[in-house]
Amino acid sequence: MTTALVRRAADLYERYEHGDGIGTLEEAIALNQQVLELDHIGQPHRAESLDSLARCMRYRYESLGKLGDLEEAISLNQQALNLHPVGHPNRSSTLKNLADCLKLRCESQGTQGDLEEAMSLLQQALHLHPVSHPDRSTILNNLANCMNSRYYSQGALGDLEVAIALSEQALNICPVGHPDQPPSLSNLAHCLQNRYKSQGALGDLEDAISLSKQALELCPVGHPNRSSYLKNLAVSMHERHQSLGALADLEVAISLNQEALDLQPVGNPNRPGSISNLANCMEFRYCSQGALADLEEAISLNKQALDLCPVGYLVRGALIVNLAHCLQHRYKSQGALGDLEDAISLNKQALELCPVGHPNRSLYLKTLALSMHERHESLGALADLEVAISLNQEVLDLQPVGNPNRPGSISNLANCMEFRYRSQGALADLEDAISLNQQALDLCPVGYPVRERYESQGALPDLEVAISLNRQALDLRPVGHPNRSASLNNLASCMKCRYDSHGELADLEEAISLHQKALDLHPVHHPHRSSFLFNLADCMQSRYLSQRTLVDPSLSASIVPDPSSLVRNAMQDILHDIPPRLLQTNTGIILTQAQMTAHFCESTQFQTLVTFLQQSNDWLFNVKHMRATISDYFKYATLSHRWGTTEPSLKDILGNGSIYEISPTIGLLKLQKFCHTAAQHGYSWAWSDTCCIDKKNSVELQKAIGSMFLWYKKSALTIVYLSDISSSLLSMSLSGSEWFRRGWTLQELLAPNTMLFYTQEWLPYLNCTASNHKKDAHVLNELMHVTGILPQYLSDFHPCMDNARLRLQWAVGRHTTVLEDTAYSLFGLFNLHLPVLYGEGKEKSLVRLLQEILSQSHDISILHWVGEQSSCHSCFPANISSYQPLPCIQADPTSFSTQQSMSRIQQLISSDGACKAYNKLSKLPCAKFTDYILTLPCIVHHVQVVKLRHTYMDYHTYDVEAVGLRLAKVITPENLMESMQPIKSSYVLIRPWDRNLVNYLEEDHVMAGYKALMELERPFMALMLVRLPEGEYKRICTSCFIIVCPAGPASIANSETAVLDIV
Repeated sequence: MTTALVRRAADLYERYEHGDGIGTLEEAIALNQQVLELDHIGQPHRAESLDSLARCMRYRYESLGKLGDLEEAISLNQQALNLHPVGHPNRSSTLKNLADCLKLRCESQGTQGDLEEAMSLLQQALHLHPVSHPDRSTILNNLANCMNSRYYSQGALGDLEVAIALSEQALNICPVGHPDQPPSLSNLAHCLQNRYKSQGALGDLEDAISLSKQALELCPVGHPNRSSYLKNLAVSMHERHQSLGALADLEVAISLNQEALDLQPVGNPNRPGSISNLANCMEFRYCSQGALADLEEAISLNKQALDLCPVGYLVRGALIVNLAHCLQHRYKSQGALGDLEDAISLNKQALELCPVGHPNRSLYLKTLALSMHERHESLGALADLEVAISLNQEVLDLQPVGNPNRPGSISNLANCMEFRYRSQGALADLEDAISLNQQALDLCPVGYPVRERYESQGALPDLEVAISLNRQALDLRPVGHPNRSASLNNLASCMKCRYDSHGELADLEEAISLHQKALDLHPVHHPHRSSFLFNLADCMQSRYLSQRTLVDPSLSASIVPDPSSLVRNAMQDILHDIPPRLLQTNTGIILTQAQMTAHFCESTQFQTLVTFLQQSNDWLFNVKHMRATISDYFKYATLSHRWGTTEPSLKDILGNGSIYEISPTIGLLKLQKFCHTAAQHGYSWAWSDTCCIDKKNSVELQKAIGSMFLWYKKSALTIVYLSDISSSLLSMSLSGSEWFRRGWTLQELLAPNTMLFYTQEWLPYLNCTASNHKKDAHVLNELMHVTGILPQYLSDFHPCMDNARLRLQWAVGRHTTVLEDTAYSLFGLFNLHLPVLYGEGKEKSLVRLLQEILSQSHDISILHWVGEQSSCHSCFPANISSYQPLPCIQADPTSFSTQQSMSRIQQLISSDGACKAYNKLSKLPCAKFTDYILTLPCIVHHVQVVKLRHTYMDYHTYDVEAVGLRLAKVITPENLMESMQPIKSSYVLIRPWDRNLVNYLEEDHVMAGYKALMELERPFMALMLVRLPEGEYKRICTSCFIIVCPAGPASIANSETAVLDIV
């Protein structure tokens, strides 16, 4: 029996290693535990059983991040080692396994003693493996990894050199075909890459890339470790891009990361890391090219990775920091302060995961310091700058001399000191900044990868020194380097300062030339282009003043780039917001954006536009005319329809050329008719969701789902094909079409500005000849009755968080083929960019959507629903159908007019009481979500009596008495604990706090308090909660809304406010 269990456990373990989910590992652990129970102390195979279970526990720790699993693995390995005394044949493998676990604990907890013990154990294991031993290379590689880790924590270059030597030894003793050859190549590549980061020798980086490529070649398609080596090579290519600025290297890194991600299905423990690497590359491409779509994709990918790593995962802190970094970028680009506040909050969360002694604490301190500094620059609060300085000083204390990150930390602190000097004028701060920058520069020899940054930032004490340092920095940033524009701008600013000081026109001309070069590196749509334009305009104005000639800088020919380049830049900006592939309606061929660009550049419109720009001097009109011409050329029509069973895919069409030359199916005939109809309306381009998206590419599919609302919004015409409505019927009605009961068609109805409905015969609905059915009164009225959506939303819809519950209500009665699409199809209505995680299930996807809506809008109306409760969170429904129309709450028959109510409340409640009520209510925060816990501010009414009235089917009706409220009726499928006497129970009725009930701008707090109390006296919809033993609350599921009436003004003024955590 034991033998069979061992074999079964080993088989499960092997399946897990080859990509099976965590469930397989859990089963292996359970079997190994059974084996260990059967192998009592003294049994000959007990040590092997301990080893097997320890190995599984370690893998579970690496997958789920639970420290208890690692501690158990260490304990089991120590027991096994005691059973393998010196001389035992299996002692070396147990030494290695225990060392691996201790190294993991060091990485998690920062316990340097664990790392030292791991190295000692591996050295013992190495003595047991002579040169000819087949496992010696494995021990050498592990020992090299430990030396590399010690180099990271202590900065001693000698440790890195030893790690390189050990890796080279491991590689030299691995013959061709040895299983350790790929990891040995990869390990040596990693060490050489670290030496490059420390010393800046480009040869080390090139060798690292070459070794990574060799490792990848040894792992062909289908190899279980191929994704790991793809990722390693991607990291090296990304590093070379950062150093040399070649965009091709970044594109290769993106491609490699995408391939790695495709090899790691949902559930693979390495998938979050691969998603994060891809997000990092997309973020860098945004920084290089300024395409906001890349940044949005990076944010979406980082959120997706974070969702896969709940609290307790090892890499959660790093993922939180990556997301915060992207949000800071978006803040810099769009100026939404909420992004910066979110970034600060995330960085604080990450820091809480790294207590004193944690190896990553210095990194997270640094990222929080940068975000605090950013907020200081935006809002000017000196307290934020002081916090940033304090954090940077703590970072520096954790990085001894020799640490490769120390120069950057010194530079960050210097930057803060410089800002404090500018704010307060203390010369000591400026001297500290100069001294610190010089220290950073001294630590970076010539050739050091980031030396140019410290040279640029060190240009503080003297203008001539600053110019010299900035010239050196520019020399280190060749054409193509991602930071070249910043160096051009810095040097230009220095030259402008010298011109202002000495009046040499040559300095001004050089500044103008440098600013123009920097501007050329920022295309029209780049988020930072405006600042470079401003700097250039400032220099042009100075030249105008010096020459006393009436030349408007904005009209100067020196500002205007070559007309053909200008047109191409504008074209890229316009194409950025339309689908990446379009059908050419006259040829039936699908073109990519690169092909569309080439098509336009060969057109007469392009040549005419270039000629016009060369001849016209009206700059403002030129820009408007150019963009209008390009936009008109690329106008496209979109198809909205119900999918059939024979829809053509991208692969079907690319493999056959034109849609007009393929053997027709029902789906293809529909596509042909659509293109023909679009062409009849004058559109050369068309888009269909069936064939213009590569659905096999997960990254492209994610981007398409996130952009689809925008694509329909940007379309010049949306053609709706109603395959189940016939023009031959005497009476046609839109209500008969299934199109109005599908999930995705809701956004396809709302997004377009211009829409035409066609019947199954491809004739206009009702033979309506209007150019836009959304403007036809009859069709618009019918649409309103079919969908329940008011005309103002149908004809002029804007995606946002306003009236969030109403937007959710529109989706009631709609269905999707894929369960998760119920939520995903609503992202566009709220202008949300969330990760698409097929396989997560309908409930989780809906809860993620609702959490994001509540977190961003603080609209508590989405908590008002009835029906089945979600298993993911008690405050949200399991189905979108729970958002039925809200009941009309009738006013209390005894209520008074507004004026009478105000007078009555003023008589019953003193001005001091009203002011206290205002102060109490105004201090309530907004609702927010953190780690699936809803933190909800509310007015609490403690339940005293719960009495069952009757039960019908599976629903129970209760009378509920709560403090400050009249008798309430609650209908629920749950069995409540009855209490017949007025006692304080674990139940509460709450009124979720709506911040709109208080006028925060009202200067008279007394009057604001009276107005709030008057609003609170009205009947309202309550939620019923039960307090759990841990102190959190859970919502009671109800089948009807709980409508309650306050007992009176006095009870309202004295009501309890609280912020509750609900799970």
